[in-house]
Amino acid sequence: MDFTVDSTATAVGDVVSDLLRRHTPVWDAEFVDPGGFDTDLYASVHRAGLLALALPTDHGGDDVGLIGLHPLLRALGTAAAVTPTLGTVVAGAVATGPGAASVVAGIVEGGGHVAVAVSEPGSPLTTTPQTSLSNGRLRGTKTAVLHAQGSAALLVTTDSGAVLVDTDAPGVTLTATPSSTGWGEYTVRFDDVAVPDDRVVARDARVVRDAHRFALSAYADGVLAGALRITADHVTNRVQFGKPIATFQAVTQQLADIYVIGRSMNLAVTSAVWRMSEGLDADRDLSIAAYWLAAEMPSTLRTMTHLHGGVGVDITYPLHRYASIVKDLARLVGGPTARLDELAESSMLAAELAQSVEEGI
Repeated sequence: MDFTVDSTATAVGDVVSDLLRRHTPVWDAEFVDPGGFDTDLYASVHRAGLLALALPTDHGGDDVGLIGLHPLLRALGTAAAVTPTLGTVVAGAVATGPGAASVVAGIVEGGGHVAVAVSEPGSPLTTTPQTSLSNGRLRGTKTAVLHAQGSAALLVTTDSGAVLVDTDAPGVTLTATPSSTGWGEYTVRFDDVAVPDDRVVARDARVVRDAHRFALSAYADGVLAGALRITADHVTNRVQFGKPIATFQAVTQQLADIYVIGRSMNLAVTSAVWRMSEGLDADRDLSIAAYWLAAEMPSTLRTMTHLHGGVGVDITYPLHRYASIVKDLARLVGGPTARLDELAESSMLAAELAQSVEEGI
């Protein structure tokens, strides 16, 4: 198991880091775009060629796999950047067929974006989609679809695989839903929507689900790292009783706990993307990352807010955006109970498989 970052990932990380250094976010502003995201930053991401990284080379891309996209997704989280980049690069990474790849390439070239629709009512990140695709017609409902408004296409998981659907196609209805950040989040209904054969992305919906889980987890890993950096700077510079509060034992212990949470999250995400890049089953690692996100990150951000005192809840202070994003991400993945149940089921299946192999069945 070699987690060494290759030259491609390093180059991607350098480009996005430089781009984000030149961007000045406004923390207390409402997103003016109907899709609920930072349009200026997304335009910069497009101009830098980062949206095309995952596309096949014969469609104007760089054929960079998920492991090469990891630095991009994490850096966006570290900057608390709210853009549709996650969904668009996921679409580029999984849409390898000629028809689907051409559609995504056209969207990327024009600076548009793709929204990923995986979750369903009562079943976040569902493994058994009830959204049906039969005889080229799509029916069902998806929830927690980020930046659906204004998207050129939706990447939808169904009971028969995953497909690309034009957002403005007849039968597609978007309904805005509340979020902590104010980012664009929607419930999408598909009422007998026509899906051409060349819009089929994958016959197995798990391909899209896994890529989506990875993108959310990698972004969350970055969010936690960015919030920790802000917190560390604050406690280092905040002086009480004549010395920085970072030197107080209680503060030091809390920072140590935060660091352990962050390292654990990073390890789960890194292990998952490595396994995916090697063609290995990454389900357990992705499940651990999603559980860690839902179970540990909200309380960790509360601790960081506490360490800031009243400053932490000021909407003009960056930590407020980080805390809001974590609240939304924890909800998007379904909360700790759902993710723990999935992890337990995954572990039981792995144990049964190992026992079968050992017994020669």
